This record gives sequence, structure tokens and C-alpha cells, in this order.
Amino acid sequence: MNDEYYQMYLDELREIKPCDDKERASLLISAATGNEAARARLIEGHLIFALAIAKDYRDKGLPMSDLVQEANLALTVAVSEYREGDFLTAAKERITACLQAALEEQQAENKVEETMLARVNVLQEVSKTMADELGREATVEELAERMQMTSEEIKDIMKLAVDALSVTGDYAQTPAESLEQGGAEEI
Repeated sequence: MNDEYYQMYLDELREIKPCDDKERASLLISAATGNEAARARLIEGHLIFALAIAKDYRDKGLPMSDLVQEANLALTVAVSEYREGDFLTAAKERITACLQAALEEQQAENKVEETMLARVNVLQEVSKTMADELGREATVEELAERMQMTSEEIKDIMKLAVDALSVTGDYAQTPAESLEQGGAEEI
């Protein structure tokens, strides 16, 4: 789906004339006086410029459509903030910083997801082991004691597991039902 949107974007972009040096200089003067049409044309005329920078970040953790969106947003900010100096350098710096921040944010989110997945997996193993040992499902409190965590932390992990299952449709009870039964059987 992202690839389809990206391809549509590329098709539309082919119809837009990039700004040349002369037009850019004129538009920057008009934009500095608050001319919104000049700002809009500056953005439009530099979309290919933003795309070229975004392509440098391809295959580094975000879909190309997200990179294009981030680059275009940064271009818009660069146009609105521009006051003087080399516009292309300022825009490139803004776009590059925005793309790097988006990638760093995605990497941080991935690490959090990996950590939470690991916690869910450990809880599942401990729950299974305790069920075998006790001959019944362990309570949240028993799981918390075994894992040296609080009951709230165990409930949070259970909720994450059930939320993940609800996305895939692979569960039969709500988190509340699972907790009411006092066990962690369907983590």
C-alpha cells in the first residue's frame, strides 16, 4: 500500500516544474514579505529536492512514503523559517535533521517493542512453568512474586500481550476476563 502511494506521488511529481535559481531568488524575496503564494511555489518547486534527500535514507528503517512525508514537512518548515542566506543549504540541513530524527525515533520504538516482546515471552514461559508446578494457572500475584515484579507490571505485560493478540484476532477473552479469572493463561 505504501509503495502504491509512493508511486502515485512520483507520478504527480513529474508534472511539477522545479524552481530554477532565478525563480527561487524572486520567490524568496516575495515569501519574506509574507506572500503565501510565493511560499507555496517555493515548497512545490523544491519537492524533487526534498525527495532526493529522502532517497539517501531509503532502507534504513522507514518506508519511503514516510521519508517523503518527513522531508516535505521539513521543507515546509524551512520555507516558513527562511530569512536570509543560502536557502538550499538551510533547507537541506532542516530536511536532513528531520529525517535523522524520524529514523532515530523509529529505532527507539523498535527497541521498546523488542523489550516488551521479550517480557511477554518470559511471562508466558514462567506462567506455563508455574501452571505445571501448581496444577493450576498462577495468579497475578504469584507471577509477580516469581518474576520479582509488581502485580501492576505483570498486568501491564498481560495487557500488552492481549492487545497484540487482539490485533491479530487470536484471542477469546478480554484482558479483564483473563484477570478476573486470576490467571495468565492466555497471555
